[in-house]
Amino acid sequence: MPLHEIQESVQQIASAMASALRVEVEIADHNLMRIAGTGRTEAGILRTMAGEDHVYRASLFDGRPVVIMNPGADERCRPCTHFGNCEETGEICCPITLDGRNVGVIGLLAFDQEQRQRLFADVDAILPFLQKMAELIASKLKEHLTYVEQQLTLEKLRIVMDDLDKAMLTVDQSDRIVQANQRARHYLGIADPSENDNRRNTEQETQWIQAIRQAVDTGVTPQKVVLHVGNSDKEFLFSIKPIQLAGTTREWVIILDDVHEVVAIARQVGGFQHEDAFSQIVGTSPAITQAIDVARQVSTSDSTVLLTGESGTGKELFADAIHQAGHRKKGPFVSINCAAIPEQLLESELFGYEDGAFTGARKGGKRGLFEAADKGTLFLDEIGDMSAHLQVKLLRVLQEKQIARVGGAGRAISVDVRIIAATHRNLEQLVAEGSFRTDLYYRLHVIPIHLPSLRERREDILTLANGFLRAHGERLGKDLRGFTQEAQAMLFHHDWPGNVRELANVIEYAVNLESTLLIQPERISIPAKKEQGVGVEEAEAVVPLDELLNLKDRERAAIRQALKVVSLANQSKEDAARLLGISRATLFRKIKEHNLP
Repeated sequence: MPLHEIQESVQQIASAMASALRVEVEIADHNLMRIAGTGRTEAGILRTMAGEDHVYRASLFDGRPVVIMNPGADERCRPCTHFGNCEETGEICCPITLDGRNVGVIGLLAFDQEQRQRLFADVDAILPFLQKMAELIASKLKEHLTYVEQQLTLEKLRIVMDDLDKAMLTVDQSDRIVQANQRARHYLGIADPSENDNRRNTEQETQWIQAIRQAVDTGVTPQKVVLHVGNSDKEFLFSIKPIQLAGTTREWVIILDDVHEVVAIARQVGGFQHEDAFSQIVGTSPAITQAIDVARQVSTSDSTVLLTGESGTGKELFADAIHQAGHRKKGPFVSINCAAIPEQLLESELFGYEDGAFTGARKGGKRGLFEAADKGTLFLDEIGDMSAHLQVKLLRVLQEKQIARVGGAGRAISVDVRIIAATHRNLEQLVAEGSFRTDLYYRLHVIPIHLPSLRERREDILTLANGFLRAHGERLGKDLRGFTQEAQAMLFHHDWPGNVRELANVIEYAVNLESTLLIQPERISIPAKKEQGVGVEEAEAVVPLDELLNLKDRERAAIRQALKVVSLANQSKEDAARLLGISRATLFRKIKEHNLP
């Protein structure tokens, strides 16, 4: 039994007994580790009593009090290292019993004649008192174990609630939100109510509960309610059920389903295409949300769009979504990577060629991609790698809406094409260096949209990772449930130079090799970081000493960053703990230690 877990309470009882009886008090657990002590024994708290514990051991073994009138001379003290030379002048001990098991022992000790006289003045009265103190400690331990068991049950329920694919709230008799699982917090944009027992509803939260109760009164089936969340209205399907104890309703459970998500799932199961072309883009971080909002707004126009961002950030995915959301969606979407094709071949691919334009040309000529994309969209990826010659021809298309085939003797062909260009390079720098035309840059830079790297949207990493996990798991027929905390922390803290493409490859590798239900950290194949070509061991060797000594500040910065990430994503501190790869209790201790809000 973990008597050391209530060490503070045990020490308070020991101090009170010592003050009342004016003798020294010592309390040990079933392993004979000193849990509490006063006077001379206080220095040995939380240390083993090996070699000095024979009388206590006898009391624990027999389950009865032991009285030693002459310590150091009593035969029961013979195995002790202080036999014949004991500082004590008297000792009385009593076992601490809980549920039929001896979990510790209380010892009353005298170290001089005055204490000895007080200790043995009325043994018949002291023994019952000692037994009552043992029962008090046992009851304290029982309360603690019950509390721990309750907390464990609550944690299990919290994990189950957070894992549900439905939003769940509990409200009390005053309609105060008491609990909200992760999906509910995400839907409604609220913090975890369970972290503040004295928390009161905001005005908007009160309106939500009132709206749900009014919707119940209508008796409509299925029950639907519109809640004003943030600055917009959201539709939910809901159910509400009472939690009763002894025939009295104490709280209510409210379960919510986002109507749009339900419709989207139904369409997916039914084989229908998504109404929202941007639903294929995963992420709720402010950075990706802003990019989606801009792309959605400009999708209905014909203006040229320039997508910028690192490799693997999903530029073609965005280009396709812009096309599918616009009035050209019934037209073709044609894509080409300008960096992947040699200049001569790229020109004929883009603009086409006439019969006999060059050796090996197809008889009758060939349409180019501009013609193929007529009435639709042409996506020019890696536009920053286009040669100066082709830049001039592209500029003419943007200005005149006409192209000329290779070998076509200047014959103009009108095309109705929307251009979406993309690059991972800095076009402004290329313009300054003279390798990219200024006039073409401004023709392309009509509607610039920056696609954030995963470093700029870390709160989306685990969402993306879980999506890839499900997709690859279904394809390979593996029933994988998620990632361990350590694996989640590795994914969250990696810088992802290859962004979403790199993340997808890492998850596919892990799914192929994992044999358990959760992806283990050793399956996360992330290359070791290198600094300017220096290996990990070498890089560590050259870290300045002051940085090595500043680990506490690094820990504080990591915790602050994780808290900021989950706050932006309307998630809880438990999510921050998972990102950091530590337990919830450790996180709260660290927050207090670093004085973080």
